[in-house]
Amino acid sequence: MRLPKRPETHIIEAESWRLLQSIAPKTWIVREVTERDYGIDCYIEMCGDDGEITGDLVSVQLKGIKKAISWNSSSKISTARSPSIKVETANYWNNLPVPVFLLVADLSSKDIYYVSVEEDIRNQYDKVLEQDSISFKLVKELSLSSEAGVALLPWFYLKERNHSTFVFHVTSLLSHIQPFSEFIQSNQMRDCFMEVESEQHLQFRAIYETCRTAAIYLENKWDIESLGELYKKDRDEWKNQYVYLHERTLDYALQKIEKVFPCLVRKALKLVTDSQSTYWLHKDPVFYNLCRNGEFEWSLKRIEELGLTKA
Repeated sequence: MRLPKRPETHIIEAESWRLLQSIAPKTWIVREVTERDYGIDCYIEMCGDDGEITGDLVSVQLKGIKKAISWNSSSKISTARSPSIKVETANYWNNLPVPVFLLVADLSSKDIYYVSVEEDIRNQYDKVLEQDSISFKLVKELSLSSEAGVALLPWFYLKERNHSTFVFHVTSLLSHIQPFSEFIQSNQMRDCFMEVESEQHLQFRAIYETCRTAAIYLENKWDIESLGELYKKDRDEWKNQYVYLHERTLDYALQKIEKVFPCLVRKALKLVTDSQSTYWLHKDPVFYNLCRNGEFEWSLKRIEELGLTKA
């Protein structure tokens, strides 16, 4: 007598869900969706340590594999490739308003590894345009059983959720290389006792926020105090509650920004014209070609010659 047999794919899927439920942080709310043929298997809401529901929501596709992941340990960071994903699915992920993570459940090691897919899509956009499927870079340390991996996942989430803001500031950084550098140079070594004028103050805030946001997105070191800390530093020094910023504090902040500014510009140019060139060419061909024509590179070299030092 013949009876139905359970497909191995169903068994792997069930084991993957059990593994996710067993190792996911207790502060996560995992909401499985009923229809999973469109590239999203569940939504995960990452609550605060105190149980506070924050609205930090990620879209997830869970892929289970029975055979152990083959890690490449030739460098300091062990990496591997994920199972292949259809390009149609990758394009769908890239269009979603909620950050998407691919979770790969290695059933042999009882661990789950994750990757923020949208940044990886931008990094290999030429393959998205030319191939039927793509894979994603997995990093061994980015797993749900790793304390560091769990701690870093919210950072990847916030970076992707704020991607449009990052793009705005990276674009602003490259579009204002010359005026930004002139402001940085011309507003140092002034009368330290004077209050910074409103127009200068607003220009400083714009430069500060653009450089800070670009540094986060470009993963560049940023050890400059927050604006709030700079204002507190100013009040503590001058004991004046009616003045937010004196020239001495502005000079202090600009000297720090001066050290990282050329490095930020170089990394931004590399992002647009090299590491994500195909993506930027299709996203904004005019801006891409402006970055490629050599004028920004010439401006950067001129800045360095005038005294802005590479970080």
